[in-house]
Formats: sequence, C-alpha cells, structure tokens
Amino acid sequence: MTRGLDTINISKASTLTNLFYLFFHGGKAAVIPFLTLFFRLVGLNALDAGIIIAAKTLTSLIWAPLWSRCATAYNRHRLVLMLSLFMMMVTYLSFPALYTQLSSPQHCLPSPPNITGSLDTEYPVESLKSTTDSPILSTENPDIAATTGFNSTFSSLSHLTTQSTLSTSTTAESLTSAVNASVNQTDIDTMKEKNPPGILGTEDQIQLDEKILAILNKLNLTDSDLNKITISELSTLLQPLFSNSSKDQLNELSSYLKEERQPTKPRSRRSKESVSHHLNKRSEWPSLDDLKDKLHTIQTTLQRDKFLLFLVVLAIVVFGEIFASPVEKVADDSWFDFLNRIDDLERYGQQRFWGSIAFVLVPIIVTVAVDHTPCFLPYQLHHYLLHFYIFAILMAAALVISCCYPVPPPVNSKHTSKLCKGLRTVCCDGRGFLFSVTLFITGTVYAAYHNFLFWRMQDLGSSETAMGLCVSIGAFAEIPMLLMSGRLVKKLGPSWMVSVALLVLSLRVLYYAFIPYPWAILPIELTHGVTHTTLWFAILSYDDFNIGATQDRTFRSILSSFYFGIGFSAGSFIAGMVYHSYGSSVLFIGGSVVTGLWFVLFSLIQMCIPHKEKVRYIKLLRSESDNSEDEEEDWLEMALKDH
Repeated sequence: MTRGLDTINISKASTLTNLFYLFFHGGKAAVIPFLTLFFRLVGLNALDAGIIIAAKTLTSLIWAPLWSRCATAYNRHRLVLMLSLFMMMVTYLSFPALYTQLSSPQHCLPSPPNITGSLDTEYPVESLKSTTDSPILSTENPDIAATTGFNSTFSSLSHLTTQSTLSTSTTAESLTSAVNASVNQTDIDTMKEKNPPGILGTEDQIQLDEKILAILNKLNLTDSDLNKITISELSTLLQPLFSNSSKDQLNELSSYLKEERQPTKPRSRRSKESVSHHLNKRSEWPSLDDLKDKLHTIQTTLQRDKFLLFLVVLAIVVFGEIFASPVEKVADDSWFDFLNRIDDLERYGQQRFWGSIAFVLVPIIVTVAVDHTPCFLPYQLHHYLLHFYIFAILMAAALVISCCYPVPPPVNSKHTSKLCKGLRTVCCDGRGFLFSVTLFITGTVYAAYHNFLFWRMQDLGSSETAMGLCVSIGAFAEIPMLLMSGRLVKKLGPSWMVSVALLVLSLRVLYYAFIPYPWAILPIELTHGVTHTTLWFAILSYDDFNIGATQDRTFRSILSSFYFGIGFSAGSFIAGMVYHSYGSSVLFIGGSVVTGLWFVLFSLIQMCIPHKEKVRYIKLLRSESDNSEDEEEDWLEMALKDH
C-alpha cells in the first residue's frame, strides 16, 4: 500500500535531493580529479596509478549494480546510501596516513626555519633545495628541513656547516664530512664523562653512540629544546645522519637523551639495564608519541619499498570501492523511483544541475587554498592534504542529509530486469552498436587526459590553481551545451553530431601534446561541452534509445558501462603504461590519432547504415512490457494500443 500524495512534501524532498547532490559532488570534485596527483606525491609512477584507477573502475562497475539491486529488493535504499558514504569517507581519508615527507616534490621542499641568514653566503637555501643528493635536505629525505621546533638546532647546525667552507656545489659527501669534522676526539672524551657508553645496547656500537652524543652536544640542545621535541622528531633528526641505524636504536637513544636531560631531574648515569627497563615500561602503556613513532615507521617502510606501497594503495582502493561504489546509483535510483511512484518525473534530472555547480565552484576553491598556503601546515601537514580535508567536510554534510534522503515506498510487484532487452538493442542494432563502440573509444581517451593531464601540467611547472580552473571551466562549459545540444542534434541528426564531437575531441587531445605552458590549456577546456555533453546528448537522442522512462534508464546504464566502466578502466591502464614508457606527448598524440581514425570510420559506416522508417506509435508498442511496474497506464496509450 503506497503512501497518499497528501502525506508527501515534494518540495522538501526535492530540496534535500538537490543539497545531497551539491555536497556529494562537491566532495568528489575536491579529490577525484586530483587523485593521481596524490599517487605521484607519495612516489608511485604512472603505471602504478593507471593500474589502481583501472582496478577502482572495474570494482565499481561490478559492485554498484549489485548493491543497488539489494537496496531495491529489501527496500533499504537509505541504509545502503549511508553505509556507502561512510565507507567512501574512510577510504579516502586513509590516504593522508600513507603520506610522508620523504617524497615531496622539488618545488614544495620547505626551507629550514631560521637558517637563511646564516647560510646565505656559504650555502644558500636555494642550493639546499636543488641538491637532491644531500642526506639532510633532499627529495628523498627532507624530514630535517620540514621539522618545526628545531630553531636552535638548525642554527647550531648552520654554524657547523659554515665552519667547513661549503660551496653551492657541495655534494652529500662533503656535507657529511663537514658534520663529522666538527666532532673531534676531545668532544667525544667530554661526552664520555657525562654519558655512559654503549646505550644502544651492543658493544660494537659504542663509537657510534659517542659520535651521536658528541654531535648533539655540539648542537647545543638545551633542556627547553628537548622538552619541545618529541622522541619521533629527535629520532628523525638523527636518522639522515646515520641512515644505517635502525629506527628502534634511534628511538632508544632519543628516549635516553630526553630522560637524562629533564630539568626537574638530576643528571645521572644510567646503565643499559635501566634504559631497557624504561623502554619496556613505556611499551606497556603506549603514548601518543609511541603511536606517532609506529606510524612514521610504517610510512618510512612504504616509502622505501615502492612495490609494497603500490599494493597497500591498491588494496585500500579496491576494498573501499566495494562498499563505496553504489552511492551515485542508489541515490539516482531512489530519486527516480520516488518520483515515478508519485507521477512527477518532470523533476527528474534537475538534481544533476547542482552536481555541475559543485564541480564549477569546489575545484577552484580547493586549489586556490592549496596554492596560497605554505607547503607544510601546522603539525607537518602537506598542503595537498587540504583536498582530503575539504572532501571530508562536504561528505560529512552529504552523510547528514542522507539520513533524510527521499526513498520510494515499498512495492509488492516483483522487479523485472530489462537488461537483456537493452543489450539486444545496443549490440544487435547496427547504429546502436556503432554508438556503443564510440563510447568505448571515447571513454578510453577520456581516461588518458582525466588521469594524466595534470601530470603533464605539473611537469611544465603548473600551479594547482590552473588545474582547478581546468576542472571548473570544463564543468561550466557543460551548462550552455545542455541548452544548445537539442537544437544542434535536431539540425545535424544524432550520427553527424557524434562525428562532430569525435573530430573536436581528436583536436583537443592533440592540443594537449603541444601546449607550450600550463595556462594555455584553459581555452581548450571550453570544448568539453562538445566532446562530453553534446556527445552523450546525441547518442541518447537516438530513437531506439527512447522507448520509455524505465527502459531509457536501462540504456543509459548500459552505455555508461561502456564509457565510464570498460572504456575508462582500459584507458587508465593503457595510458599509465604509455606515459610510464614514452611520456605524456606520445600518450596524447596516440589518443588523438585513435580518435581521428575512429572519426573517419564512424562517418563512413554510419552513412552506409540504412535509416529506419519513423513510426511514432512504435514506441508505445515497444514499451508495453516497460510499463509493467507502473500503477496505471495513461488513457491515451491504452486507446492507441487497442487500435
């Protein structure tokens, strides 16, 4: 028994749906277009990124319909929607935990605090950033440079380096020699009187212990400094100087130094047994510092083993996508069924406008925020992670709204699948099959520039603001084309309109291969309305794809699987492999050639396919089975069917 129309507030339901689409697509716009940039930031290559995106797409293609079917069968649309949103938040918010400063890009390396004045003449900060082989300030290990709270430490370290007359061409060996030369035997003898030897627990490392303690003494770390520095930070300070020492050894030394130099306790000698007892006591009650140490150890391990990092990211993406994939489909199906039951399908489709608005506004806001903040925010957060934090805020808002998301009332009629009928039309009809192949090819090319265009822009020195403008301009270009596509298709016909879209897409991708500088990409993004919106509008305008409301959505799902599913996953893998082996120019030239060849073939083949005779009432005859779920049929349709 369905609810009465007087008990349904249609305006409220429409407002909730529009807000949900606004926040949900806003969250997607903050992360999804820039996800491969994060993979590059943590050290994955193009092939790794392509495989991960391909696996993500295939997982969504399989699991989204299954979850949607279960939600319909058990009438649990809202529960599935909330669970999927929550799992999406968990999945993407786990990525920042994988980030470590060890792979920061060159242009984002932070400057050490308070050392510019003392090093400008002998070893400028610019040279520190450009010397990638430096054991302290390199792209492989910039933890020293990024750690805040070491002002006095860096000032003392700069004093050590300036004593050794370092030039701008100083290599890693000369910098290490400068630090070692600053520690003489007298310093070691002095430290031996103040600290017991062998605190790392093995006799063969006594010299290493004395050397470390002497360096710390030379750095003039005060008790106040040690109170502000955590064990993890102190261990990080020592690690670049002694890369052969294990993390546990450095943590043990750091813990010992902090205990021995507390201002409230008298300084006394400690044996190896007392240090071991202290460490065992700390392990019984893990503190926040201990958790940070463990996290940092995991991050360091992943950074050193790129294959392990790839497997971890792949596992997170696939497992998360199993539960997060049905959000859009469940929300869309629920809203369609809700409107269908109350006979108000005119409102269906309006909610997508708010999703477009989100893609226009959010990317530019996020990227401007990233570009106008320092590379490292408080608590050593990389400014790129703002993408994930803004994503979390918007998704949390969508999760709250999903608690009241309108869902259709339960029905007693058995669900009948129209997938087989849709597949017969798509695969057995000549023009329908041609459109399906077109969507597969364009989906493959779309994956290439969606995943790796920003990599090319980054190679050209682009800021994130330019990347955000690309997304915003492309989304904005869709809005006028929604109004103009109908007239264009009516004049040219669906097939010729698809040919025009293919030609424009070929030229657009070719332009990507020869851009002289990043900002030159922005004008060409206005063609996104033709290569995406008009292409889809023309294909969906094909007469055999317009049979009935329910059957039309089946066609849309099948065609979307060719474009966003099979085509996009294949394109992600192929594009990653080509980019990794040959570079971005070859990738985009190849995509342009493939699209151009298909434009020629498509235009020739579609002219050879005979046009069907247009009989308007044929739709009514074909939609006879499509109306099996409706509460009642329109009287005009009944009258025409009787004749």
